[in-house]
Amino acid sequence: MIRPLFHATVFFGIGLITIGLLYVYKQTATLHLARIFVRRPNTTIPENLRPPPNFIDRLMAERNAHFNMTNIWKTRNITRKYFNPRLHIIYFSDFHVFMQQCDPETFRLRNSHPRRPRPCNVVYTPIKHYRTCAVVGNGGILLHSGCGAEIDAHEFVIRSNLPPVHKYRNDVGSRTDLTIVNVKRLVQIADDLQSFNATLRKAMLARLGQSSRMIFSYSFAFIGSKARYRMQIVDTAIKKNNLSTVTAFPSRSFLESRRLYRELVGKQWKFASTGLNTFALASTFCDQISMYGFYPMSRYQNKSVSYHYYDKLPPSSRHDFDEEYAMLRQMDEDGIIKHVVGKCAIHSENVSVLTPFQAVDNMNALTRRLL
Repeated sequence: MIRPLFHATVFFGIGLITIGLLYVYKQTATLHLARIFVRRPNTTIPENLRPPPNFIDRLMAERNAHFNMTNIWKTRNITRKYFNPRLHIIYFSDFHVFMQQCDPETFRLRNSHPRRPRPCNVVYTPIKHYRTCAVVGNGGILLHSGCGAEIDAHEFVIRSNLPPVHKYRNDVGSRTDLTIVNVKRLVQIADDLQSFNATLRKAMLARLGQSSRMIFSYSFAFIGSKARYRMQIVDTAIKKNNLSTVTAFPSRSFLESRRLYRELVGKQWKFASTGLNTFALASTFCDQISMYGFYPMSRYQNKSVSYHYYDKLPPSSRHDFDEEYAMLRQMDEDGIIKHVVGKCAIHSENVSVLTPFQAVDNMNALTRRLL
C-alpha cells in the first residue's frame, strides 16, 4: 500500500514542476517578444552629425605609408642610450623603495655584488609599449587646426606642462595619457594647490583630473631637490580628491641627455625644450610618432601664430626653437616622425563635417532628448 502511494506522490510532484516550468517559459517568452516588438524611439543620427567614414582606418593607413621603420629603428637605437621609461618615468609611490634599495647614480641595487651588479628591479614604470603615439606641443599653430579627433585616434597621447584641453578639444584633442612638466610648471601647480584662493585650487584640481588615468611626471633633477616636496603636494591632492591621475618621477634629469642631439643630428643645444625631450623619450617606447603643435614662427599662411594656443605669453628665449623645428622637419622627410603643421588632412576635406569627438557629444545629447 505504501509503494503505490509513494509513486503517486512522485508523479504528482513531477506534474506540478512541469506545469510551473511551462508557466515560467510562457511568461519569459511573452516578455522577450514584448521587448522585441515594443516601439523604440527613433534614434537615427542626422547625416551632418556623423563622423567621416572609416576615420581611424584612413588616418592610420596614411600614417603607415609615411613612416620608414628602418629609420625609426636607427633613431631608437640612439635615443635608448639616453632615455628609458624605467629610469625616467617611475611610479612616485616607489620613491622610498628606490632610495632605500637602489643607487640613484647607477640605477643598481645597493646590496648586489660589485662584480655582478643587478639593476634596480624593485621599482616600476606605468609606461608600456605603444604602436601609435601623438606628442602634442603647446604651440598656437594648433588653434583652428581641427586636429582634435586625429590626435585622439592615437593609442597614447603625450603633452608637456599640463596644458588645458577641454576648452580647445576640437583642435588639440581631449585625451592626455602622459604629461611631463618642467621646474617652473611644477612650482605653479604646487602653489595653486596650496593657495588660499579656492578658485585657483579648484581650477588646478580640474586640470589634474581632466583625463582618466593620466600619468603626471617631472623632467629635471628630482633626488635631493625641492621637486620631491612639490610632487608630494600634487600626489596628496590627487589622492585626497579621489582623482585617477598617477604621479611619477625621474631617477635622473632629462638634461643629462643633451648629448643625444649631437649624435642624432649633429647639433647640441644647451637647453633642449621639454617638448623635444618628450619626443626623445617617446621614441623609446612608441613605434610611430605624430607630432602636433611644434611651430616656432610667428606667422603661418599670412596669419599670426601665438607662442601657446591657450595664452598670449611671449616665446621663451632659453631654447633654440628654429633649430629644433629644422630637426623635426628633417625627421618628417626621413619618415621617422609625422610632423603635422596647420590643418589636419582629414578635417580639411570637408570642414562642415564634425569631428568624431563632436559627433559623439551631439549623438549623446540627441539620444537623451529622444529618450
